[in-house]
Amino acid sequence: MERRFRKAALWGAAAATVVAAVGPFSPAHGVPRPDPSPKPSPRGMLDAMRRDLGLNAVQVRTRLAQETDAHRAAAAVRRTLSSPPAGMWFDRTTGKLVVAVTGAADAQRVRAAGAVPKTVPHGRAALTALMRQITERAGDGVPGVTGWGVDERANGVVVRMDRTRRTARTAAFEQSVRALGARSKIPVTVERSDQTPRQQGGTVVGGERWMPGSEGICSIGFSVTGPGSFQGFLTAGHCTLTPDQAAFGKDGSRMGTSNQGGEHSVNDREGDFGLVEVDRPDWTVSADVAGQGGTPVTVTGAQEGLVGMSMCHSGQSSGWHCGEITRVDQTVDYGNTVIEGLSFTNACSAPGDSGGSYVTQPSAPKALGVHSGGGAAGCGNFGGATLTIFQPVGEILDRWNLRLKTGSP
Repeated sequence: MERRFRKAALWGAAAATVVAAVGPFSPAHGVPRPDPSPKPSPRGMLDAMRRDLGLNAVQVRTRLAQETDAHRAAAAVRRTLSSPPAGMWFDRTTGKLVVAVTGAADAQRVRAAGAVPKTVPHGRAALTALMRQITERAGDGVPGVTGWGVDERANGVVVRMDRTRRTARTAAFEQSVRALGARSKIPVTVERSDQTPRQQGGTVVGGERWMPGSEGICSIGFSVTGPGSFQGFLTAGHCTLTPDQAAFGKDGSRMGTSNQGGEHSVNDREGDFGLVEVDRPDWTVSADVAGQGGTPVTVTGAQEGLVGMSMCHSGQSSGWHCGEITRVDQTVDYGNTVIEGLSFTNACSAPGDSGGSYVTQPSAPKALGVHSGGGAAGCGNFGGATLTIFQPVGEILDRWNLRLKTGSP
């Protein structure tokens, strides 16, 4: 929980400079430097959004324009409010950004920023305090409890449970959490499913993949540069656990070194992210993410994900799929580790997608994060419940003083 508290404390200064702090980014390709890259096109992204979000061409373009306005409003809200609001989300029905506030003064500031205020009884501080209590009760994990986090639209918290793993401890934990909610008068929702999230490393071949020497196959997130002449790419922390491990590209040739010095992999409460240095002369990094039909998408910067916003995900197993961000700042218990600060989407994914890219709309795609895990439903189960989980990119860049490699849309 410490990271969440730091995030709130730095709201006024850091949130306003998120985009400026993140420079260039993209996935590495095994292509000699002199070879030109294909010209990126937004067509594949628009087609995928129509397919996965059930929209026609006019609806897609209208929605993207509305989301652009909502992101501008979100930036204005961050500059205007002195502390984080109780919640922010994109309302696809009205096409507006909604901001949860507790007072009339903040409501007026939100209107002036171009967003719609919603007055709620519980502020962010109260929600965070309840989350801290839940985390303390959970300790190192409770059987059947797969995670918890703020429910921004409900002005409460949500606890997620796998009903197939329920035990007496699960029932006792649920009872204690509901009692905490009753005492604080904050709504507590329990979401039950038959799925347990898992970190999605694997051995499926396809798409933009990379291979840690002795571990499974994972996906490239975004290319980065760093101090000196450093170049590399971001991926999932559970793909980079072994220090100084050889990293191989999709063609089987060595591209660099994973988790150099043992200081570039995180897979605990702080997050799920890792760094691979690209240090072989025949490999370079680009600002591209593999899109639909092999058409690349060029990343132009980084952006914070908001609930309700559309996004697309690229992974070496599932390929290119789109959806919406359903929750942010969530705690996930994967069974082998508990991780805080993750975001959820309803785009599909598959084993082997770990570390893959999450980006925003096609007019000027922004990096959102790297793939951490998902539920059992894969991309062949269209119509079924899907869940994918990503690690927001901003924290990774800050951690190791990196800049995304970017290009022009």
